[in-house]
Amino acid sequence: MTSIYDAMPIKVLEELERIETRIPVIERRAFMLQAEAQDLRYRHDEIIASWKARAAWEGLDNLVAERHRQDMIAWHCDPLPSGISTQ
Repeated sequence: MTSIYDAMPIKVLEELERIETRIPVIERRAFMLQAEAQDLRYRHDEIIASWKARAAWEGLDNLVAERHRQDMIAWHCDPLPSGISTQ
């Protein structure tokens, strides 16, 4: 019985072989990237949930006021990255 592979030139068969050997490598990389994205999404959601719980406990307005206070302190301590001048 003859198959489609018998009709393909050697160069085409070699290309198919190169593709077939790359597929598992790329699929493994894609799986790892997907797992990393899921981990980041979980961490993102975890941070938001913790801040929502904190806002429910302490009050959102109090957290906003504290953030402004901390931002002002940070600005006075390190106003701009080195090498950038305001003048």
